[in-house]
Amino acid sequence: MKKAKVPRLVVAGLIKNKGRYLLIKEKMESGRDLWIVPGGGVEFGESLEEAVKREILEELGIEVEKLEFLMFKESVFRDFNYHSVIFFYQIESDQPVKIREEKILEARYFSPAEIKKLKMVESAQWLFIDLGILDKKHQQIFHRIG
Repeated sequence: MKKAKVPRLVVAGLIKNKGRYLLIKEKMESGRDLWIVPGGGVEFGESLEEAVKREILEELGIEVEKLEFLMFKESVFRDFNYHSVIFFYQIESDQPVKIREEKILEARYFSPAEIKKLKMVESAQWLFIDLGILDKKHQQIFHRIG
C-alpha cells in the first residue's frame, strides 16, 4: 500500500532583541545561500511550542522562556513535491547565540532597515510583510528549492 503524502509541520522562532531580529543563513536545496527564520520540523507527540523551544536550543543554544504565536503560512511547491505548514513564533531574548549545527553558515541580528536588503526565503519575507517591516515592493522570490 502506497503511503499518503502529508504536509510537513514546521515551526520558526523569530528572536527579537532591542528592536533587532535574529536570522540564520543556510544553503538551500536550490544551492543559494539565503537568510531564514530559525526553526525546523515538529516531531511526533511534540506540541508546536515544545518544537520551537527544542529547535532554537538545538540550532542556536538559546533557551526559550517566553514565546508568542504570530501566524502560520503554507508553503506549497507541487513541482518539487514540497508542502509545509509553518507556524511562526516571536521570542524575546538577549542570550548569546552559539551556532550548534553545521548547516547554519551564519547567525546575525538585523534592524528592520537592514532586513529590507537581505536575500531571504519566501516564508521569511511573508512574515516580515505581515509584521509591517517589509512591504510587497521589497519582496524578491527566493525559494528553498528549485
